[in-house]
Amino acid sequence: MTTKIEGITFLEELRFRRWNTGITDLWHVQCAETSGGSYVSEAPRLVAILECAGDAQFCIRANKNHTGEGRGDQGCLFYIPAGMHVTSEVQGSCRLRHLDIHLDTQRLEQCLGYKADPSVLEMPRIGFYDQRINALVRMIADDIATDSPSPALYGEGLLTALTSALLAPMPETDTTRKRGRLAPFQLRRTVDYIEQNCGRVIRLDELAELAGLSQSYFCSAFRESTGMPPHQWQMKARIERAKTMLRKCDTPLASIATQIGFADQAHLTRVFRRITGTTPGAWRREQAIVN
Repeated sequence: MTTKIEGITFLEELRFRRWNTGITDLWHVQCAETSGGSYVSEAPRLVAILECAGDAQFCIRANKNHTGEGRGDQGCLFYIPAGMHVTSEVQGSCRLRHLDIHLDTQRLEQCLGYKADPSVLEMPRIGFYDQRINALVRMIADDIATDSPSPALYGEGLLTALTSALLAPMPETDTTRKRGRLAPFQLRRTVDYIEQNCGRVIRLDELAELAGLSQSYFCSAFRESTGMPPHQWQMKARIERAKTMLRKCDTPLASIATQIGFADQAHLTRVFRRITGTTPGAWRREQAIVN
């Protein structure tokens, strides 16, 4: 895990426990008037606020589409998928106790006996409450805080139960993600990848792996999210790149076609006409007149 914190002082020594299915850290800190940090973990992580004494306001950002603001109230939970960069800001001083749980999903899935739903596993959840999870969090925190820890089997059971509750499929009424669509960060990640690599053949398995989904689920979810299949989005990206080249240079159309991944000028022309309603040559001439 990569961590950078500012304005945070430990009031007690950090306590942690390593289990077969995860690692738990118990924090008790003092936050200055302006404090915060940034974090990237290789494992999915649950942060649970146990106590917050003071009038501080919190802002937690997993990305531009997932931001939580307000008090870090007792019982408030934050779930961050693996590899996602998170920043936190605290305005106003406070004393804070929280539990961080770093989950080993592969081993947990073995204990659970089933694979976690990727759409749930990779969806950040900022500032939510769950009575079952909070009860389990309290039991884990109490066990870490004691100088006479319980047998490992006790903690493993709590983590397994917690994970089962945390990664349960979201209800239909959950407004954070429409059923069958990519999560915002999955969509952004795959669209950026397509647009950066549109000049070569992009295999469907590349995109599915990037999103952490099966190929069939990814293809269906991408179409549901964008209104078109991945291949069509790539063609659109190629045409946008062609427009840029047509504006900025006098490069022959045949050369532009091969540079952006088309078989030849005729292939470029067919796709360009289908998407824009005109040919590359006519579009270039129109741009020259306008400019």
